[in-house]
Amino acid sequence: MQYSVFELSKHLGVVPDTIERWVRQGKLPVSRTGKNYQFRISELKKWAATHNICLNLSDEDPAEKKRESIISLSSAVKNGGIYFDIIGDDVTSVLRACIKKMSIIHDDFKKDLFDRLVEREQALSTGIGNGIAIPHPREQLSYLNDPAVSIFFLADPVDYNALDHQPVSVLFFILCPALKMHLQLLSALSFCLRDAQFKRFLNARPDPHQLIEKIEILQTANPI
Repeated sequence: MQYSVFELSKHLGVVPDTIERWVRQGKLPVSRTGKNYQFRISELKKWAATHNICLNLSDEDPAEKKRESIISLSSAVKNGGIYFDIIGDDVTSVLRACIKKMSIIHDDFKKDLFDRLVEREQALSTGIGNGIAIPHPREQLSYLNDPAVSIFFLADPVDYNALDHQPVSVLFFILCPALKMHLQLLSALSFCLRDAQFKRFLNARPDPHQLIEKIEILQTANPI
């Protein structure tokens, strides 16, 4: 069985233009019939396995099997990683620098994620106040195998068009393959960020192990 550019874009959760760009760059196994590109299942599966990319080629919604999964906030942070001293002068440069550091996002998908996050920020800032922002794409990332929350501490605060007009210095990226996961993690994170002691703890730029331990303690008070 073979897939068209449009069909493959639906399964990978990216726009058709991204698929065509990867083809031009030689990043996808492809054959050509006249002016149309065709992708063989066997070759796509090898490509996905090599790049650690989630690829569901059934007729079922690619994220369907994952929607009932539950993951703790601390586990999602372990997946996403904690990073320090990120340099940027504005929202766009900060997002680009953060995505460049992310290990959970394959390089081939980083431009797609960047474009989605910029689009989201242009529509409405994710700066929630108190020096914190929660960047996330409007649509979930079906190419992710596991949900992740990546935490970034900036070298210097930047104007993020936040609700309280204060510069942002800490970003929590929520990246999920399914909406239910996103809502669950957003709820857990919001619970932590309502804790004044936790926000002061963030200002001290804690060691990653201490930060995860603190999140785990708060989780016990707000089990999901």
